[in-house]
Parts: sequence; C-alpha cells; structure tokens
Amino acid sequence: MNKPFVAVAAVDSIAPGKFVKVEVEGRAYIVARVDDRFYAVEDNCSHEDYPLSYGCLDGKRIKCSLHGSRFSLETGQPEDEPADEPIAVFAVEVEGDRIWLDPSRAVNR
Repeated sequence: MNKPFVAVAAVDSIAPGKFVKVEVEGRAYIVARVDDRFYAVEDNCSHEDYPLSYGCLDGKRIKCSLHGSRFSLETGQPEDEPADEPIAVFAVEVEGDRIWLDPSRAVNR
C-alpha cells in the first residue's frame, strides 16, 4: 500500500463487533470491525472533547460514553443528541492480513 496509507492493525486483531484505538503521528483513531467490514473514525466526540474509544459499538455506530450520542461509522453523522456535528471518517483498506488507514484527510469533509 502506498502513502498516505499507514498500516495500523492486523485483520485478526479486531473481532467482529469490536474496535481498537490506534495512533498515527500523534492523532488517535478508532478502527472498528462490523461483520467483515472495517471503518475508521476520529477518536473524539464532536459534542465534548472526549475519547469515543471509552464508548462501545452499536451496530454500525459508535456510542460516546459521556452523554450517549451515537455516530455513524459510515458517514460520521450524529444520530442522537446532544451531538449535532459529525466526526471525521477516514478511508480504510485491507491488504493481506493488514488494515491500512489514510490519515491525510477525512473522506466526509
């Protein structure tokens, strides 16, 4: 995989319905697996400056444990109040047994 993609995890390290927190160049991301598809979002709630990695997955959504807002892993859009701004979503590719993340730009902004 060519830059700007960065290898962030092994496919087998993330079970379906789970996620891992990864850091690339000092910035935190969540890489989640729903069934056999992988998603990457920023690890920060748009409502409060609070890590989404403290939360949990709810289908194709990640739930913030601070106030309960859920965000779509596909679009970053908030699906519950109090959040009203989206979170950044990043491109993910799987090559062999590695998961690659493009941290250079959000795909939904």
